Amino acid sequence: MEISSIAGPLLGIIAVLGTALLKGLSIPMLWGGSALCIVGIGSIAAVTTGYPLKDIKLSFSSLKMFLQGPQTDLQGTIHLIEHLATVARKEGVLALEKQIETIEDKFMRQGIEMVSMNVDPSVIENTLYEQINIMYEEEEVAAKFWEDMGAFAPTVGIMGAVLGLMVVMLNLDNPAAIGPGIKTAFIATLYGIGLANLWALPVGKKIKRMCNQKKSFREMIALGILGIAQGTSPKLLAERLQNMHLH
Repeated sequence: MEISSIAGPLLGIIAVLGTALLKGLSIPMLWGGSALCIVGIGSIAAVTTGYPLKDIKLSFSSLKMFLQGPQTDLQGTIHLIEHLATVARKEGVLALEKQIETIEDKFMRQGIEMVSMNVDPSVIENTLYEQINIMYEEEEVAAKFWEDMGAFAPTVGIMGAVLGLMVVMLNLDNPAAIGPGIKTAFIATLYGIGLANLWALPVGKKIKRMCNQKKSFREMIALGILGIAQGTSPKLLAERLQNMHLH
């Protein structure tokens, strides 16, 4: 569990509510149903218009990674690569065929399968790194999705503010209705800025960081697979992968 993914937004909300209380505002004064409607639904409408359904589903499913982390077992993977390298060194690469079904990671399984088929190491390298780049680009879409929502939200908040001021203009002869209209205008602006800076932009930034972590993890796996294909010493290969992570 990524504690900061929960603590960050909570601290942001506490900061806003705490400041309001210190300035003499009551919490109910910060509530605005119409402002929430225009900013929440409007921001989602704006960002989903720019993305195909597949990317939208991927972006919302990426929230699981945002909350739980990239879920990469570094040490377990290094130990597995060392084991596979030992098998290949003692019994030959053809013996890796028996190990393929035990490998859970699809990317690693694909690479080990090529090694067991005696595919040229240069071909394995090109295939693996091309696959790494493709997966990174696909996963990075989620980060761009949330960053774009962060870009749209303040503008949608301004739209809510304009609507609130229109209510004021229509009720200049009714002083009782002027206050709620101005309140809606300010709250819509607050919601738009808050959604962007306390949620969407930070979420996009963190998901992008996690995508880079997954890319580095896969590059480590690719290096391990190439080491197996080239007959590198299992112990030396494990040390190389460990040093790659440390740097």
